[in-house]
Amino acid sequence: MSEVSCKKRDDYLEWPEYFMAVAFLSAQRSKDPNSQVGACIVNAENKIVGIGYNGMPNGCSDDLLPWRRTAEKKLDTKYPYGKMHFCSFLLSSICHMLKS
Repeated sequence: MSEVSCKKRDDYLEWPEYFMAVAFLSAQRSKDPNSQVGACIVNAENKIVGIGYNGMPNGCSDDLLPWRRTAEKKLDTKYPYGKMHFCSFLLSSICHMLKS
């Protein structure tokens, strides 16, 4: 009977690759027809303190807000809504990190 190797794997993901994969997976949640962006915020101990993606703010219907890139009026594009949500996510993650 042969012995099974008890040595650790050598082909595991390094931390940066792992976190990029989490960000990539998060981006897949985006309903934006033009761009899918994900983010993964990590602290100094390699702990994930926040993940998110470009989307409309919580509580807002994806069907009611615009997804256009360009329009005569800025409020008829996706940018004023999605960017605020993403900035809010980043700020809340940073606050969580600072509390830790």
